[in-house]
Amino acid sequence: MKKILLLGLVLFTLIITVSCFAQTTYTNGGMTLTVPEEYADQVFVETPENDKKGTLFVAAEIKSMKIANADRYTREGAGWLFSISRLNEEEMHQLRCSGHAGYNLFAKDMNSNYYVYYHPTDVRFVRENYDDPAEMEVWSKLNKWSQSMRDTFIAENEGLTAVKYSNTVLDSSIASVLYEDVNYTVSSTEYGPQKPNGIKAADYIAVLGSDVIFTPVFDVETPDGENVVLEFPDIDLRYDFFLTDGKENYIRQVWFDKEHELIYKAEFTDESVKAADVMLDFYHAIVLNNSLGYTPDDMAGTWAEKIAGRGSIEITKSEKEGRYNIAIHWSSSAWQMAYWEMTAEATGNGAELRYENGKHSILTWQSEGNMTEEEVYTNGSGTFNLLSTYEVVWNDETGHAADDTVFINAGK
Repeated sequence: MKKILLLGLVLFTLIITVSCFAQTTYTNGGMTLTVPEEYADQVFVETPENDKKGTLFVAAEIKSMKIANADRYTREGAGWLFSISRLNEEEMHQLRCSGHAGYNLFAKDMNSNYYVYYHPTDVRFVRENYDDPAEMEVWSKLNKWSQSMRDTFIAENEGLTAVKYSNTVLDSSIASVLYEDVNYTVSSTEYGPQKPNGIKAADYIAVLGSDVIFTPVFDVETPDGENVVLEFPDIDLRYDFFLTDGKENYIRQVWFDKEHELIYKAEFTDESVKAADVMLDFYHAIVLNNSLGYTPDDMAGTWAEKIAGRGSIEITKSEKEGRYNIAIHWSSSAWQMAYWEMTAEATGNGAELRYENGKHSILTWQSEGNMTEEEVYTNGSGTFNLLSTYEVVWNDETGHAADDTVFINAGK
C-alpha cells in the first residue's frame, strides 16, 4: 500500500513539474522561440518565411488584435509586443546609422549575424473598456514577459552570445562616422577644426561603436576645461568629449543653434577605455595627416596595391588645372583584369581627389591579341587620398573594390 501511495505521489509530482514547464515552441530560420504555456492562448506568433528584412518572429496579443478586427499582425497594428530579426553585419551598420527608435541589438552568432529585438514606441493595447484594472494587469504581464525574451532567446539558441549596444542619437552619430561617408570635423583649441581627409575612423574609434552603452544623465554638472569636439555641420549637431580628469567618459550633445544640450555617460565593457582619450588620439592622427603639406600634385605617379601588388593606380595631371586622369588595373587571373578609368578633381581638402564619372569594365583575353571588354558601370563615384604614410587610399563608393586596401608609391 505504501508503494502504491509513493508511486502515485511520484506521478503526481511529475505531472505538476511537466505542467509548470510546458511551453509552445516556434521555429524559423534555424532559430527557436518559446512562449510559456500561461501565455500560449494570449499570444499570436508569426514566423515569416524568407522575410526580406530578416524578420524571424513577430509576437502580438490576440485579444487586442480581435477587438481591432485584425486577422494578422502588422508592425503598425494592434497588440504588437515584439519582433526578432536577424541581420548581417552590413545591415546592422545601416540600422545603427538610421537613428531608428524602438530596437535593441542583443545577440550575435558565429557567422557574424546580429539579432535585433524590435518593440513598440507607443501603446498597442486595445480594449473596449480601458477602466478594468484586470485587463491592464494582463497587458503588463505580457510586456514583462516580452522584455525578458532576449535573455531567453540567447539561452535557447546555441551559438549566440550577448552584445552591448545602446540606441541613442550619439550611437547613430558615431555609427555614421564609422560606416558612412558623412561630413564631419574633429577639433580642439590646439589646432582647430580638422577634416579626416582619408584617415579611416574605424582604425581609431571603433571602440566607441561596440561594447559600450551611452546613457543620458541628468544629475551631473557640465565638466569644465578642454574638450575634443565632433561636429556635423550639415545638421547643426556636435558632441563635446570632455578631457577633464575623472570626466573623460562624459559627452555633451549640443543641437538646434546651441539651444539644446544633453549629457551622456559612456560605460565600456573594458573599464580602462576613456571616450575622450579615444577621440583625442583620433584628432592627433588627423592633424598629423593634414599637417604634412601634401597636395593633389603629390599623388601623380603609379601606386601599387600594398599586399599582393595585383592592383595599380596611375594618376596623371590633366591639362586643365585641378584635374587628374586616373586609370586602375587589377588582375584577377592571367587572362582577366578589372579596369577603371575616371577624371578626378581636387576637393581643396588636402591631398584629396574626387570623381563622379568612373567607368568600370572587365577585360578578358580569349587568345593572344583577342580581348573583350564587359562594361560594369559608367557612373562610379569616390575619392583618392594621400595619407601621412605616403600611401594612397581609394574609397570606391560604388563597388567598394578597394575597401581596407592601401597603395604604395611605385614611381613617378
